[in-house]
Amino acid sequence: MSNIEYERTIEINYKHNDEMNKDQKSRFAHELQKRGITLRSRYGTKPVYGFNEVTKESSEYEVLLNGEPIFTTTKNYVAYEARDRMNDVSQQTAEVERTEIVKTRKEWRKMEGNFIELESLEDDYISGKHSLNIDGESIYVEASIYQFYNGMQLEIKTSWRTDRIQREDVIKETLVEAPLAVVGDIQRIFESVLKLKKFGYDVNDVDIDCNFKAMTANESKCSPDIIKMTREARNS
Repeated sequence: MSNIEYERTIEINYKHNDEMNKDQKSRFAHELQKRGITLRSRYGTKPVYGFNEVTKESSEYEVLLNGEPIFTTTKNYVAYEARDRMNDVSQQTAEVERTEIVKTRKEWRKMEGNFIELESLEDDYISGKHSLNIDGESIYVEASIYQFYNGMQLEIKTSWRTDRIQREDVIKETLVEAPLAVVGDIQRIFESVLKLKKFGYDVNDVDIDCNFKAMTANESKCSPDIIKMTREARNS
């Protein structure tokens, strides 16, 4: 029999009257990283958030005629085209001098990606997922956030691949109970930042949607006790 992948998805929706602006998102990502969560893309390097020093390099091009400055531009094609035209129509000598400009300033690192990496499981983070080995079983936890004009959503998927159809109690034990501590850590850290005064979210007034799915079977809703267990894990 071919492998069957079971997946449990829980979506926690936090309400707010306003969507975070660019500056708030940068500060939000910084606060999360200080507490042990990094928001990042599925692939690529891990960003370091904060009010960081940024160096930007650019060039200026000064067009001179017989050594006298005519004009300055940041566009190289404009400078060299002007030089060539002046040399074509004049007996005088036009040339371009290039100057390198280095400017350093501090700015907030922008939020890069919506996937969650737990610092405590950094070595087990692979392509947007945390890989857990629990009692010899490989369980994957993928957490991500989505921002809307009236709130934010935390989505946590736990998945497990097995070679046979499993009983309901085994699926619950593997997808809910086994990774519960990790799921609880994600909620706890995420909500500890979300409820800060500068962001102003009510982390107790939430809407929750929870579903189980097998790739070869129909999707079914989580029972109330599973939702309750998942939410209580953030307090453990």
